[in-house]
Amino acid sequence: MMKRIFILVFLFLSKISFANSIVADLSIDSININTGFNGAELFLFGTYDGQDGDDLFIFIEGPKTEATIYKKEYFYGIWINRENVTFKNIPSFYYSIFSSEKPNKQNLNYLKQYNLGNADLKISEIPKKSIKDMPQWKETFKNKMIKDSHWISKKGVKAENIEIKNNKLFRAPVVLPASVLPGEYKVKILHLRDGLKISEENTNIFVRKTGFEARIYSFAHNYSAFYGIFAIILAILAGYLAALSFRKI
Repeated sequence: MMKRIFILVFLFLSKISFANSIVADLSIDSININTGFNGAELFLFGTYDGQDGDDLFIFIEGPKTEATIYKKEYFYGIWINRENVTFKNIPSFYYSIFSSEKPNKQNLNYLKQYNLGNADLKISEIPKKSIKDMPQWKETFKNKMIKDSHWISKKGVKAENIEIKNNKLFRAPVVLPASVLPGEYKVKILHLRDGLKISEENTNIFVRKTGFEARIYSFAHNYSAFYGIFAIILAILAGYLAALSFRKI
C-alpha cells in the first residue's frame, strides 16, 4: 500500500516538475522525542531531470554541537586520559546518500569544494598550543563519528539506500537513530553533471522533545547552573540513602 502511494506521488510530481529542477518532499517532516523513542524512519522522494552518468546526492545535517576526544596513556599500571581536543560546530548527525558507488570525479571535486559528505566535512578545533599532529586527531575524530553511527554514508542504487526510476524519480529511506538531538535537520538534494550543479533542493526535518523530558531538557539548557547543583544534591542524597539502607542490613 505504501509503495502505491509513493508511485502516485512520483507521477504527480513528475507532471508538475520543471526542466532542470528537483521537486522533493518528505513522508514526515516533524518528529517528536519522548521516553519511548527508539528512532524514526522516514522517506525522501521526488523527481528530477537526470541523464545517464549524472549523480544525485542527498545530505542531512543535524544540529551543530561540540565534541571532545581523548588520548589515553598507560601510567603506572592504569590507563588515563592525558591529552584531549575539543571540536566546535560539528554536525551531531550527518547522513549522506550517493546514487552511485563510484561517482563522477568532477562531481566529487564539487563536493570537496563545498565541504559536503563525510569525507570532506570541515572540522574546526578549539586551539591548543600543546596539541601536535592535528590532522591525525581530526581523522581519529571522523572515524569515531562514523563508527558510532553519528555520521552515515550510503552509496549505490539499492532499496535500503536510494531507488531511481528512469533518471526521473527517486525515493530514499532515512533512519534517524534514538540518539539524535532535538533541533533542525537540514536536508540538501544535489543533482550534479560533470562537476556542474544542475539543480538543488533544500528542506528541513524538525526533531522536538515532548512531555516531561522536554521540560527537563529545557531546564537543563536554560538554567544549567541550577541543574548542575540539583544533580549534585540528588547524587549526594542517593548515596546517603544507599549507605543508610546497607547499614540497616
